[in-house]
Amino acid sequence: MTKNWEPKKEQLPIIARTIEFITDELAELQEALSCPNSFIDEIAHQIASPYKTDKKNIIRRDEE
Repeated sequence: MTKNWEPKKEQLPIIARTIEFITDELAELQEALSCPNSFIDEIAHQIASPYKTDKKNIIRRDEE
């Protein structure tokens, strides 16, 4: 995933489930809105944006 961190083998299932969950939610949103892929792509970018490596202050839920 990144050069700085790799998940442990026991963490891989939750990562896979989370990816599947997010993908399913975005598909449901797209179906509900009847919007194009490009709109869903923008939503996905908004979700990922706070976690970009060039961001300096990431606040995760476990740090609040």
